[in-house]
Amino acid sequence: MDVHHTRHRWTRRAAHTAAAAALALILAACAPGTGVFDARVTLDVTPVVGAGFLVVTVPAERPAGGIMVRRSDAPSFRIPPGHYPPRGQCRIWVPNRPPGQQSPPGACSDLERQVPAGAYLVYG
Repeated sequence: MDVHHTRHRWTRRAAHTAAAAALALILAACAPGTGVFDARVTLDVTPVVGAGFLVVTVPAERPAGGIMVRRSDAPSFRIPPGHYPPRGQCRIWVPNRPPGQQSPPGACSDLERQVPAGAYLVYG
C-alpha cells in the first residue's frame, strides 16, 4: 500500500469518527432531562376548561412533531404541525374528524362562540 492511499484511508476514518462523535453529542443534548427542547418530538398537552369549552394552546416553540392532546376521561388525539392555527388565530378541533376535514382557522373572538360540545378551541 502506498503512502497516499494510507493517508487517504486515515483521513476518511478520522472524518467518520468525528462525525460519529458530533452525532453522539447532538443526541445527548436531546436526551430527556437535559432541558434542551427538540421541536421534532410530539408534545403532550392537557387541555384546560375555558368559558364552557376545552382549550388547547399551541406552545411558542410550535413542535414540529405535532401536539398530542391527552385527557384522563377521553381518548387522546394528535394535532399535526401543518394544522396549527396561525399565531393570533384559533381553530375549532373535533377529535374524531381527520385533520384535513377540520374547520379553517379564524378570529378567536368569533370561534369562541361556536365551539360545539366535545370539540376543542386551539389557540395559535
